[in-house]
Amino acid sequence: MKQLYYSFRALVRGRNSNIIKIISLSLGLFIGILLFARVAFMLSFNTGYQEPENLCKIIANYTMEGQRGGDVPIVLGPVPGTILKDFPNEVTAATLTQYRDCVFFLGNSRFASETIVADSLYFQTMGISVLHGNVSDLITPDVLFVSESFAQKVFGNENPIGKVLMRDKKYETTVKGVYADISENNSMRYDAVLSFATHIRYNWGYIGWEGGDSFGGYVRLRQPDDLDKVNARIKSVIEQYKPFEPEKSGFGVEYHLQPLRESYIKDPGVQRTIMIMSLLGLTGMLIAAGNYILIAVSSLSGRAKEIGVHKCNGAGNGSIFSMFMWETGLIIGISLLVVVLLVLNLREPIEDALETSINGLFTWQTLWVPVSVALLLFLIAGVLPGRLFSSIPVTQVFRRYTEANWRWKHPLLFVQFAGVAFIFGILFVVLAQYQQITTQDLGYRPDGVATAYHRFENPDASKSAILSLPMVEGVSVTMSNIASGYAGDGVYESGKMLFSTRVNICDKDYIPLMDIKIIEGRNLNGPGEMLVNEEYVRRTHWTDSPIGKPSGGTFQYYEGVIVGVMQDFVDNSFYQVKQPMLMVGVEDKLSSWLGCVTIRLKEPFEQNLVALNKVMEELFPTEDVTFSSLRKHIDGRYGSVRSFRNTMILAFISILLITLTGLFGYINDEVRRRSKEIGIRKVNGAEASDILLLLSRDIIKIAFPAVVVGAIGSYFLSRQWINQFAGSQIELNFLLYTSVAIGVLVLILISVLLKSWRIAGENPVVSIKSE
Repeated sequence: MKQLYYSFRALVRGRNSNIIKIISLSLGLFIGILLFARVAFMLSFNTGYQEPENLCKIIANYTMEGQRGGDVPIVLGPVPGTILKDFPNEVTAATLTQYRDCVFFLGNSRFASETIVADSLYFQTMGISVLHGNVSDLITPDVLFVSESFAQKVFGNENPIGKVLMRDKKYETTVKGVYADISENNSMRYDAVLSFATHIRYNWGYIGWEGGDSFGGYVRLRQPDDLDKVNARIKSVIEQYKPFEPEKSGFGVEYHLQPLRESYIKDPGVQRTIMIMSLLGLTGMLIAAGNYILIAVSSLSGRAKEIGVHKCNGAGNGSIFSMFMWETGLIIGISLLVVVLLVLNLREPIEDALETSINGLFTWQTLWVPVSVALLLFLIAGVLPGRLFSSIPVTQVFRRYTEANWRWKHPLLFVQFAGVAFIFGILFVVLAQYQQITTQDLGYRPDGVATAYHRFENPDASKSAILSLPMVEGVSVTMSNIASGYAGDGVYESGKMLFSTRVNICDKDYIPLMDIKIIEGRNLNGPGEMLVNEEYVRRTHWTDSPIGKPSGGTFQYYEGVIVGVMQDFVDNSFYQVKQPMLMVGVEDKLSSWLGCVTIRLKEPFEQNLVALNKVMEELFPTEDVTFSSLRKHIDGRYGSVRSFRNTMILAFISILLITLTGLFGYINDEVRRRSKEIGIRKVNGAEASDILLLLSRDIIKIAFPAVVVGAIGSYFLSRQWINQFAGSQIELNFLLYTSVAIGVLVLILISVLLKSWRIAGENPVVSIKSE
């Protein structure tokens, strides 16, 4: 306990330098713990189900235009049931699902929910516990099972079984069961499960082998080893119903099972995020540890006599080493308390940056993460200074200690400078890319537009009523939202598919309302007329005008004559390359199943949007019609990019502060070590600028190669990150990274000059006399 006592006294006595150490380690631990906790969260994803090793997702691979595509977790409706029927010895359950955005009403209270439509085998397949109710009730239309938390939110402490909720204010839906909440690090976290029989009753989509591939499919195996058996035969089983003939038809689809955990971990975006966050966390920890070592060992000359006294009183090398390990442990303990305070006070920005709640990051199962990070930092930061201090000879009691080899500090500074350049390079790319995808011309005008999914009983009368409102500039009704992605259909010639095109059915007001440019021909006037985009024309390899040509679609609504060519615009998001587009006209009397209502509002948009939704309640009191901003919907597509940007900003600020504290400590140490040299130079006529140049030159010699290494590393990591934006990427060129390197070097130089200015102007007599 003596070592602990002496360590505590040393902390109090050297509180100025120890405060800097605590700040440095707190920031390093803050970054390291949060980022590695997020990595652990992702690595443990989809483990919250019963026997998760037996749970698989059905994956499709499409072959089109002679090329086999990547994994797609979307299947044709009959696929899960076929697998269950044909593999009775390997498969215990299979389920068909489809996401649906539902709003439920209890009286006048409105509850938005994330709902999944599923069959009666859903809970058995997924391994989710049903707390109340009989799952066989899911074979009945308009039956709902709710999660425990959603039941509490809607019904409070009342028993929800048998209660009726109004779906979209129109349809009675009976709650027949309650299931256990799923932890945050799982993909199937829905508020409610609506019976698949509801999908069939209201004809929400085709379920068959000829199309309608918009479902999710899941399978539970008897044993994990059965996976290979199923995948070996699944192609021949599916071909009985859906022949795989891409050479003949130009299109084919194959299926295989993939463990649910594996389907998440093997996702390129997930792997990219894990790699980047691991590198960021490790960089922050190494810089913080290096900074601690730099500050600690810089105090060697000041503490050498103290160590000599301890050794005169019988302390051995082991005792001195233990004392400094205790000191490091105390500082890390205090730093951990600071981290806890930071996390509690910055809870919202942290959760926004990491896209995970603090409660989800830190559970009993993941407590090993902060413990491991703190232990690793303790070992890195404590062992080297402890070894150096314990090796000081006892004779230092009688003479002044001088450092024999001071160049060991340069590698530590090198690591810190390289780390700052590395983080800044990535941050620069993320900021530039985010700016580009959120401000780039989309090929249409989203600002001032509001959308809602709703099927009016009388579409024409409803459209006229909305158009007459004073805040409304224009109204259109379509099948799909432009920012959510359109449905697909094949374009055929002589019975063979040429390519797949995105399709939207719309009235004649949609194109002018969205300000989509027509570069050839005219707008739609009614049924049987089509618009295509430039990419569609390129894929067909037509050499003459497309006007008057048939569209080549298969579905009856998609058959017609092309009357115009649209300029390419962004469908869905910049995550995708340009897609062929087909806009299909409808008759003047609108179909009730066209469910996306698009409105252009007059300015001021936000106030008019609020006013519009209030008027909707008055015009349609028995229906739920709520409009939202299209621009916000588009920006929401890049929510993960915004969160990653915020994470990078947080990491950069933390690492920059750590590096600057280390740099200032190094300059102080250099001035103390070279004070006599500086004094003599000034006596011999050196100006303050000469002294500043002397100190800056030594720093730049370390900083320049370090910044180059950091910039090169950031290029390779940025290239990996930016590949996710197939539709729009900034150019990663030499000029960009030269700017990054120059920016970091200028920042380092300014810091050196600011810290050295007082020393350079000091009276040389003071320096020489102190020697």
